[in-house]
Amino acid sequence: MRILHTSDWHLGKKLEGQSRIIEQKLFINDLEKIVREEEIELILLAGDIYDTYNPSAEAEKLFFDSIKQLSLNGKVGIVVIPGNHDNPARLNAVSHLAKDYGVIIYETAFQEIEVGKYGSLNIYKSTSGGIFIEKNEKKLYLYNLPFPSEAILNETFEDKKFNCRIKEILEEGIAHNNEEIPSVLMTHIYVAGSMGEGEVALELGGSRAIATSDLPDVNYIALGHVHKPMSFKSKNAYYCGSPLEYRITENKFDKKVFIVDISQSETIVKEVAITNYKPIKEYVVEGAEEAIQKSNELLESNEWIYLKVKLNEPLTNSAIRKIKANKNVLEIIPIINIEEKENEVTIYNELNLEEAFIEFFKEESEGLAPNDNILKLFLELLEEGEKNETN
Repeated sequence: MRILHTSDWHLGKKLEGQSRIIEQKLFINDLEKIVREEEIELILLAGDIYDTYNPSAEAEKLFFDSIKQLSLNGKVGIVVIPGNHDNPARLNAVSHLAKDYGVIIYETAFQEIEVGKYGSLNIYKSTSGGIFIEKNEKKLYLYNLPFPSEAILNETFEDKKFNCRIKEILEEGIAHNNEEIPSVLMTHIYVAGSMGEGEVALELGGSRAIATSDLPDVNYIALGHVHKPMSFKSKNAYYCGSPLEYRITENKFDKKVFIVDISQSETIVKEVAITNYKPIKEYVVEGAEEAIQKSNELLESNEWIYLKVKLNEPLTNSAIRKIKANKNVLEIIPIINIEEKENEVTIYNELNLEEAFIEFFKEESEGLAPNDNILKLFLELLEEGEKNETN
């Protein structure tokens, strides 16, 4: 069966307050071309469809339109799992309408999908978290595990290490395949590779990790969660990454989707590059005049711009206005020389304090977002500080 693996669309995500919807629509259009040209039979969408738990109406409409568009009105099957950014109930709200288009949307772990026809897909048997798929006289077994938070799994990990429990869940899920057909796993999780003695699970910003050895031996593993394309070939496990550059750190690698040909005897993976519709660029200039000149030079460029300005004194409001006349300049980052030391200060333009804290946390933790408890604690401290100022 010919599969397209994609993930981490983050529909509705903004960059320093700037919408990315136009770029996301361009990606969906290009993805449709790939689906048609490569004669894709099944699309695996491995989580983080939306960027926020409560997506905008614009983002939801784009998702609804996208699954209809990519399914080619039911000719291509699509299986979707929620990631840590998704609200599973909101994501699943369209599932009854999506069935005719061959779209299957998981809401929870261990969910048993109703057997029957989903567009051109025939789900002829279903297990807890798994489906047996038949299409074009080809068969495969697909096991699905949404982002495995304690809430989704309805259990805690106080008495059992996270990675041990996830390993157990995946092995049990794959074991349901008692037929001589390929097995595929799709999950939204952080795979850290070898994590040292005992392979103790890591937790970074609320994002627990598993080792590659915790993954089962199957024909292909479609992973979501990490925005950089990565592979663990010993396990046939792949992150395809996000389709757009969502942070400046993501401009160091190409964006891709994977096309996977799976048979009982072999798995062939092909990378397909995605167009960079509006790159994120960083420029370093000397002084206010050079900053204004660079901004003017880039006025017609199709780029998101971070501008670092080396200064001996702060920028004036007039200079800032002239630089920001280029609407693609997202952030002016002054590098001010004080006592022969360079201090770099990030200005979070048009962000409230909560959004600024989230972006700061991501920068300090290599892209991982703060979990709900950390964010709640920050907001409580912020509220307490505001009360003290008032008093």
